[in-house]
Amino acid sequence: MKFIKNNAVKTLRLSRRELLGGMAAVSAAAFFPWATRTWADSPGATSEQAIQDFLMLSERLTGREALDARIAGRVWQALLDSDERFADRQRLLAQAMDDANLIDMRSFKAFAATQPEALTQTAVAIISAWYLGFTGSVQGHSATDNTRFITYTGALMFEPTIDATVIPTYSRGHSDYWVDPPASIATD
Repeated sequence: MKFIKNNAVKTLRLSRRELLGGMAAVSAAAFFPWATRTWADSPGATSEQAIQDFLMLSERLTGREALDARIAGRVWQALLDSDERFADRQRLLAQAMDDANLIDMRSFKAFAATQPEALTQTAVAIISAWYLGFTGSVQGHSATDNTRFITYTGALMFEPTIDATVIPTYSRGHSDYWVDPPASIATD
């Protein structure tokens, strides 16, 4: 590598020992906990209270009593990254649900008809993220879209049929276990 300073050319020589030492230092840094964290594990500078509030709203919207707090942090961060006003919209949605005394989600359709579309879209974005395991819209075979992966096995869409089907790509049985009909077929 050559550097020019005051019209003089200087060559930077890097010994093999220095190169290996530098590579070892960079490799060792990967083992420090702070260096290996991802946005999905620790949602930035977001307060724990904001995530807790989001978790409580998510439980109301999905009708679940115990959603995973770690996944809630991932969903929160992905929705916040996709919409800079999401935190405000989420607070407005929670307030509107409180004001309408909306407890049972079977009444959500009537509630949504009286609310601004932005609040309804916020609710749908939250529910979709929990059920599908991602945020955003998949653009077919496009290399670029606004989709953010959250979870696969933690997606709520698999729960209704988990007693009869497996989460795709995760086999509960041996090879070809699906060849024979289920034992419960006679009673179904």
